[in-house]
Amino acid sequence: MSLSESQSGTTSESGQLPGRYEWVAEPSPGAVPTDPEYNLFSDVIRTFEMDPGVTVARQDSVGTADAVDHNRGPEEPSATVGYDLQQFPVDGSGNPVDASAYGILRDDFNELLGTLLCVGRREYGGGNDGAGVREYSVVRGAGVDSASATLDPSGDQPILMELSLTARKARSYKIHQPSAGTTLDIVSTSANDTMEITIEDEGAATTETISLTGDTAVTTTSTFEDIDAIWLADNPEGDVTVSDGSGTTLCEITGGLEYSDDDQPVDGDRGVPALGAGSHASAIGSSFEFFVGDRFERPAGEPVRARINSASWTVENNINTQALQTTRAPALDAGNRAASVDADAAGPYISHKSMMEALQKVQKNIEHELSGGTVTFHNTTETDSASRTVEADQAVASISETFSASGDPAISLSAN
Repeated sequence: MSLSESQSGTTSESGQLPGRYEWVAEPSPGAVPTDPEYNLFSDVIRTFEMDPGVTVARQDSVGTADAVDHNRGPEEPSATVGYDLQQFPVDGSGNPVDASAYGILRDDFNELLGTLLCVGRREYGGGNDGAGVREYSVVRGAGVDSASATLDPSGDQPILMELSLTARKARSYKIHQPSAGTTLDIVSTSANDTMEITIEDEGAATTETISLTGDTAVTTTSTFEDIDAIWLADNPEGDVTVSDGSGTTLCEITGGLEYSDDDQPVDGDRGVPALGAGSHASAIGSSFEFFVGDRFERPAGEPVRARINSASWTVENNINTQALQTTRAPALDAGNRAASVDADAAGPYISHKSMMEALQKVQKNIEHELSGGTVTFHNTTETDSASRTVEADQAVASISETFSASGDPAISLSAN
């Protein structure tokens, strides 16, 4: 008995399961790029979280104390990614390299640079055909609502970059792997589903686009040893099933009628985006960024404070979501950008300096120079200054303060 057979259906979800986590910029919010060239967030991912943002409201009626029903409302999808920072956000020409750039920078019209398609894959043993299961997290139309770097000189880990994503749609899919090479049967529960469906194996070495003919099954001409993408050209009305033709279901994609509270289909799922002539990301392979040894000054040439016990900086985009009549996916609109630096500090007269600078609205640039470049927070002023606390057992007094940036731009990136 193989390991995958012995653990069939018994492996719990965990962060130790093998997988990959990638992103690519979208041509427009929620639109999947053709032939995507995927990127890694980092060679080391610490956290990945996806929430489809289901909202369900109780329906009440006169004459009963119990709920009549629970109805679906607009979705509020979100995701968060935490990773060890490995790349400076932009290259020497100012083009985005790291996903955080899409949360830090704005374009000439003060819009976000773009939205992201994020696809995570996690692998299990077992499955309907005993050859394993690939579980996918597909996040579309993801705007980076905030990008935050944790700077901790006391730790032994690289700088932690955390992205909070507000998305248009987040979906989970399971694709059971075939135990041997097989053609695939595809059928929908709705006769109205007539569209193309693309199926690919790992790396799109084997790929076929076939016309779905509603509730009449169609069969691929290609033989698939594994399946890594199933992508519908449009939102299906019915549920679409992919099987091996011998009674083993390999994937089910939910149709819009399942998501509707009446007979009007709403937002059928489209599956895992196809790779086409694109590529999955290779390992970045470069050194990670550590805060120890970085230049952290306010203004340039002077330390922010005599001692920096810990710090962080954050860029928030205050993305607003609004419900739409044609879909449960929200519209995304970026609000005002807020760039700030938090510091826990100590040193001679530290509380005096903090309080007086706040009272006088002293404005200075903060520069954080990493190995790959410099992040500059312009015209920072203390918007949360220190309080003075004296205690009997106090060996060293530390303070916490927040510096907020302003100007046009309030934050800038300069790669080495």
